[in-house]
Amino acid sequence: MDIKSLRYFVEIARCKSFTTAAQRLFVTQPTLSRQIADLEDELGQTLFDRSTRRIELTEKGIFLLHRAQSILELVESTKREAISTSELSGELTIAAGETPALSLVAEALQDFQNRHQNVTVRLLSANAQDAASQLRMGTADFAVFNMPADVDGFSYITLPQQNRWGLLTRRDGPFAGKTDATSKDFDELALYTARQERMREPLAGWLGRPFDTVRVIGTYTLLYNASLLVRAGAHALCIDGIVRPDDEIAFLPLSPALKTDVVLAWPSAAPARTLTDTFLKTLRKRLDATQKADEFTISDL
Repeated sequence: MDIKSLRYFVEIARCKSFTTAAQRLFVTQPTLSRQIADLEDELGQTLFDRSTRRIELTEKGIFLLHRAQSILELVESTKREAISTSELSGELTIAAGETPALSLVAEALQDFQNRHQNVTVRLLSANAQDAASQLRMGTADFAVFNMPADVDGFSYITLPQQNRWGLLTRRDGPFAGKTDATSKDFDELALYTARQERMREPLAGWLGRPFDTVRVIGTYTLLYNASLLVRAGAHALCIDGIVRPDDEIAFLPLSPALKTDVVLAWPSAAPARTLTDTFLKTLRKRLDATQKADEFTISDL
């Protein structure tokens, strides 16, 4: 049984005539009759009552007609979707803060562009405040937020990888030989912090005291730039996985651990766009695949 046979069958049922159906399908009547005979042989059922002048469906034929119409409708809708998505073009803009969790978004973007080669991607570096402004002004389609952030008016997906916070410092500095950083280490420490005001609350909770008691001597937007200050002798409160530790600098995770979520957000009231909707479907597929892989790994252990 194939799509062509079902299409022929439905047309005959509609016309109630092999001759008329053959004309509408642009095939000869013998070809059409042979196709239906093969279909009946394959199913082992008589589909048409040919004893009258106008052919009628048998009980089995009526059953097949309903199924065939559903199948053909699904085939046509799939074709329409494939055509509409394959012809996607335009620019997708994502404002993103520094985070290792962006790697999954990057994988989804690669999948997306492999399928839609006429789409270009613009990736903007921005902290949570600036990224939110980009979304609200309509200059970005999506934003990757390091939480906590103001997501009022946004829909979002929480990415599976969290940010792990710690201290970036020189290996030969005052923390030489240490493997983590505790709240006591911040009593008299002068440090640089990310320009993200909303992180003050979770950091204060971790410290056990107001964040204002910490001596902050500067802020940074890009951790790479802050790492140059660290190499010169400064200390930076940051997330892991952005700057790779080496013989000169080390990342000391906070103890007890402090982790925060990362989300991909978009305006809740934004008008529907095939471009953004299709990317979200691609991202969700990548998320599903990642979660299934994690479940397999856990169960396999």
